[in-house]
Amino acid sequence: MTISNQPLELQVPKAEGSSRRAMLFILVGCIVLFIILQFGITWFAGLVDQTWAPLIVAGIMVLVAVLFERVFFKRSSSQGFLALGFGHPNPRAILAAGIIALLMMVFFPIFALATGAQISLKSDWLWTLLIIVAFNGIGEETLFRGYVFGGLRREAGLSFRRAGFISMIIFAAVHLLLFIGNPFFVGFLGTLIAIASAFPMAYLFERGNNTIWAPVVLHVGTHMIRLVDISEAHYLTAVGIWLVMQIGMVFLVFAFLGNLLKPQEGTYGEK
Repeated sequence: MTISNQPLELQVPKAEGSSRRAMLFILVGCIVLFIILQFGITWFAGLVDQTWAPLIVAGIMVLVAVLFERVFFKRSSSQGFLALGFGHPNPRAILAAGIIALLMMVFFPIFALATGAQISLKSDWLWTLLIIVAFNGIGEETLFRGYVFGGLRREAGLSFRRAGFISMIIFAAVHLLLFIGNPFFVGFLGTLIAIASAFPMAYLFERGNNTIWAPVVLHVGTHMIRLVDISEAHYLTAVGIWLVMQIGMVFLVFAFLGNLLKPQEGTYGEK
């Protein structure tokens, strides 16, 4: 299967009924895909090794999303993957996301020096990184940027701001689940991060040639704290500072809008 690098037509003016129907399909699909992503690991717990479950669930969710593109919007499989953001990215968007993610890593040596905390890589950090890339990166970005935000732009014909706002509400609502089983401040800050990151991630998606790869890089960067062990006395403090830092760091995307994320000639620009 070959995925073309040619961008799909976006924000084509839609008749009101067609736009509402597209939004309904996107909402229904989002609910189903989220259920797969959120509860799939539990479903597979008794069938496969727990370390493999996130990878399998992310793969299933992506395939179901492609199926929805075919059923709802009459796209072929290759067109479905392309619509969901699996095309060729803009390397400059990848670079911008990578720079921000690397800047986030500076937190660990600074925090260790300032507090005396012991910070070390976990023994299974490489496998954990793979899970983060597949599940939190590709899985969640396919759902929220490729299917929801991208769908609102492509199929419903919404403006960048309207599509970004609606996807922000959905993304924030999903993160309310962080209040279950976590300290209040973790759920609260996690939800704020979801709200703060909606438009920066949308810019990375759209100016990254309508692909998920730049958002995946930045999304993975926000989860890097899961790769390290932090001394117990400093753990909650580190997590709190890390989450607060994410709220501000994602806005660094805007610093690249006039250079690395400048719209490419002949590509779709947000309105």
